Amino acid sequence: MTLTDTNPDNWETNKEIVQKYLNRYSHSRDSYNGRKYALQYFFQQRYFGYKKHIFNLQQSDLIDYFDYLNNLDTVCLRTKLNKWTVMRSFLQFIMEYYSHMGFLVVIPRYCIHWRTVHPEPRKTNKEVLLTKREIILLLNYVKNWKYQYYLIFRLFAETGMRLGEFHSINVQDLFVEKRYVQTVGKTGRNVYYFSKGLARHLALYLKERSLQDYECDALFVSPLRQRVAKRSINGYLSKCMKRLGIKKRVSSHTFRRTLNTFRKKMGCPREDRKILLCHRVNDVNFRCYTLLKYQDFIKLRDTWDPYKNLQL
Repeated sequence: MTLTDTNPDNWETNKEIVQKYLNRYSHSRDSYNGRKYALQYFFQQRYFGYKKHIFNLQQSDLIDYFDYLNNLDTVCLRTKLNKWTVMRSFLQFIMEYYSHMGFLVVIPRYCIHWRTVHPEPRKTNKEVLLTKREIILLLNYVKNWKYQYYLIFRLFAETGMRLGEFHSINVQDLFVEKRYVQTVGKTGRNVYYFSKGLARHLALYLKERSLQDYECDALFVSPLRQRVAKRSINGYLSKCMKRLGIKKRVSSHTFRRTLNTFRKKMGCPREDRKILLCHRVNDVNFRCYTLLKYQDFIKLRDTWDPYKNLQL
């Protein structure tokens, strides 16, 4: 590595360079925070503790960092792979962004070998599903106590939308008569469809909301007259589960996983499940030669509705 400017006083600080990298992911709060936390393992003293300027990085430093991750007994292999991938992404950004300065470092390949035994991953809620009975209990409970959360949880249950997508919804994004809502999330702009029953409830809610003088455009507003926080949604959901005696670690994403599982059990084709959950369909025949209209999506949604015979 031969830098065109060898005077460290003219270099940006490590903190400034990291921030410039993170700003590229500011559109996604989860991606931003995940990358920020992963890079802490390289820079912070309590972890690997790299002390030099990043422009002085050597291949040997990267090998030492890999060995540090590889021998950690506090995180599982998946977490280690994530931190190593983020580090490589960060270095690739620096080499391209600061190419005019001649920064170049060889990312090791041939001496990278993960050991065979790593700590087991911590238990998560990725395998947790809700039963139809539990969904009915939850919705009936919040309907009597907090009607707004009844609408929120039912919207999650019927659409399977992601939390970030829900958080982006404004009043003008909801089309009650056509039974769909537009969202913006990590996969871009998406549309989710819901039932006639939920549409009736949302129409009443919009009518009542229009009588309030809110400066916030969010569809659902907190008592502070601000957009309902993500943490509040999962926090209240967790409280409801405990009050109902349901001993499951549930989050808003559990509705998405549950809905997809129910559809699979109904016999819903994989391609249709992807369409309804706004996943990318990789089949070139679908992407380039299949054109679906609004009526097609509504029919598809109503055909594969696992809750249509339930009193929600």
